[in-house]
Amino acid sequence: MQFLVSVAGFDPTGGAGVLRDIKTFNYFGFLGGAVVTANTVQNTKGVKEFQYVDGSFILHQLNAILEDFSPKGVKVGIPHGEYRVNKEIAALIYSLSIPVVFDPVLSPTFGKEFVENLEVIRPLIDVSTVLTPNYSEFLKLRELLQRKTFIVKGWPYGDKVCDVLFVNGKEVGRVCHERDNRVVRGTGCAFSSALTALLAKGLNLEEAFREAVDFITEYRRSAFEIEGAPQLYPSL
Repeated sequence: MQFLVSVAGFDPTGGAGVLRDIKTFNYFGFLGGAVVTANTVQNTKGVKEFQYVDGSFILHQLNAILEDFSPKGVKVGIPHGEYRVNKEIAALIYSLSIPVVFDPVLSPTFGKEFVENLEVIRPLIDVSTVLTPNYSEFLKLRELLQRKTFIVKGWPYGDKVCDVLFVNGKEVGRVCHERDNRVVRGTGCAFSSALTALLAKGLNLEEAFREAVDFITEYRRSAFEIEGAPQLYPSL
């Protein structure tokens, strides 16, 4: 089996972060490994605390994985809080010459903000094949995304919400859905890791975009309720 790597945060419930990424990689037929950038205290009600992992430790983890495996793609989630660390991660994954999908998680649906100074993530933006911000993240990152390739998730258009693909800063594809009030855990992580897997399979970007959207449609549809939780939990 081929191998993919997630460089992202750890959610102890498994609804998001590296555990969700690996489960999604498995769904698409890949083995998955992970390097944790940040540990969190969270559940479906939100992120209560988080701590960044030591930068040197992260790089040792990533290098150890690469001693044994030749990944076909890398998904990046919560970036590190230090520019220097992100620059070193970016240089290492860029040297692999494989698809890099960066989901720039600036803050969770509920809870503490992860990234305040956007300059610290610039090295990861520079080496990404495609970025997958949600609409609120896109509004914050707009200046950094000029002439980049990215997908904006959840762009509101009247009574619909759309996923929009931009290549070199120009819109080339759009898929729209009816609005609903379902708040499903881990959709951003699952979308970006699905996109990573589909690009690693050799699909072109527009094909991978549309198949990842289809996957998230089913992911949302099949999510179930946990009593007392504000988010639905994915069954996929």
